[in-house]
Amino acid sequence: MIKVIGFDLDNTLYDQRKFEFESFQIISKMVSINFNIDEIQYFNNLKHLHLQGENQYLFDKAFIQCNGCLKSNWENFVTKEILPSYRNFSPKKLKLFSGMREKIIKLKNSNLKLVLITNGNKKVQNNKIEALKIRKYFDLILISDEFSPKRRKPDIFMFMQALEFFSVSGIEMAYVGDDLIRDKACDKLGIKFIHYKNQINLKPEKFFEL
Repeated sequence: MIKVIGFDLDNTLYDQRKFEFESFQIISKMVSINFNIDEIQYFNNLKHLHLQGENQYLFDKAFIQCNGCLKSNWENFVTKEILPSYRNFSPKKLKLFSGMREKIIKLKNSNLKLVLITNGNKKVQNNKIEALKIRKYFDLILISDEFSPKRRKPDIFMFMQALEFFSVSGIEMAYVGDDLIRDKACDKLGIKFIHYKNQINLKPEKFFEL
């Protein structure tokens, strides 16, 4: 019998592109002002790289595409200006996927325990949680980078933490996520993995068949 439902955050509860693109707009303006780079071109480069799945040195790569090479003071600018801006960014337009809040509330009212298990920077992820207004629904929130060392999925550490916190076995928990590598790692502990990507492949009723 399922007693605990876990959720991933990015691209499971909301569209991560909305967060990234809103923050990219602010960063692109900063880069344009400080380096005389075309703001729209830099923004479009960031979007394109993000959609391609680029995560490493994203801001550097977008700059090189505009300028051909990095400026001598670029690294310092990224450290002192861009990264703090990104990590402290509080989105204004972030919304849960349509119907997701109702699904979560229904699960909560079914006397199930809910846990949010997400990869990412602690400050960034908490800003998203606040913007989405979902903290009150979860009995436990685990963010990979609040641990030292960081314990990002597919590391099963956070799943183990959840099982221990709720005093349940793997077969008593299910986890909803969009990534077949990072999120599906939960099944190593016997946790039922439910693949849910951008509302496409999981009908709402599936949440209540557990």
